Amino acid sequence: MSKEHDKFNCDQDHEANYVSGLYKDKTNKTVKEFLAEKCDSNDINNSTHAEVYKLLDDNGFIKES
Repeated sequence: MSKEHDKFNCDQDHEANYVSGLYKDKTNKTVKEFLAEKCDSNDINNSTHAEVYKLLDDNGFIKES
């Protein structure tokens, strides 16, 4: 069985919307911009969701409780 669904897909807007909704940021703009920058620089291409969450955590973003 493929694990492709575990990968963060930079080409899908709903991916960034979903992930940004998990983090405290009233407009979600900061998280979305961070993800867009990381996608543009290929830093998170082929990354798993867990790796993206860790990157966000490591960069000071805080998950909603």
